[in-house]
Amino acid sequence: MPKTPGFKGNKQSLPQKPCAVCGRAMVWRKSWAKNWDSVLYCSERCRADKSRAPFNSGLSLKASA
Repeated sequence: MPKTPGFKGNKQSLPQKPCAVCGRAMVWRKSWAKNWDSVLYCSERCRADKSRAPFNSGLSLKASA
């Protein structure tokens, strides 16, 4: 069966951005579709270690009131 040129399972074309703590590239996930702009950490471990974040020097976090 020949492959079609518009294969939708191509993960190379998904958006990526670095984790604020470790700098690893996070690839877009369907579960992050509604809040992709607010996703900062690649894992729960990085979320817990956000105090040692060398990569978030340019990020501005909004204070929750």
